[in-house]
Amino acid sequence: MPNIAKVIKEEISRISRHEAKVAVTPIRKPTIRLRRDVADLKTRLAALEKAFRDIQALMAKCKAAQPAPAPEAAGKGWISGKGIKSLRKRLGLSQGEFAKLVGVSDQAVYLWESKPGMLKLRDAAKAAVFAVRGIGAKEAKHRLAVTEPVKKPANKIGKPARRAKAKRRGQ
Repeated sequence: MPNIAKVIKEEISRISRHEAKVAVTPIRKPTIRLRRDVADLKTRLAALEKAFRDIQALMAKCKAAQPAPAPEAAGKGWISGKGIKSLRKRLGLSQGEFAKLVGVSDQAVYLWESKPGMLKLRDAAKAAVFAVRGIGAKEAKHRLAVTEPVKKPANKIGKPARRAKAKRRGQ
């Protein structure tokens, strides 16, 4: 006669294996699918990293082949009177507004626009015109609105204003 303890032990282990299998079976297929997906993603990631390294190497070669721009050349360029006028028209500004935006007098803008060929401007004016080139009409109007109007200095005591002189001469 078999040992009852041994038979009960075997039966308990068989039932426990069966219960474990029943509990794991619904999770098994998704787990296998996830492992396959992870392996596929690892392969794709490795391929992308290799392609990225190749592109970086190619870009480094291209950068080495290109000459570096001279630091002086960034502010250089030429400006014509025709260019000033077209820039002003594109921004939708009058000569006075453009003058305020650039920081010069109205007369300077008038002279620039009437002058043919390349203009010889001071560095500050040239830099201001180049800065205005990169903005749009809305930004130009906004900058004009933000800037305070420049007040003319008051006459010195003892010197009458021109209009006062002209009125006295006419009387």
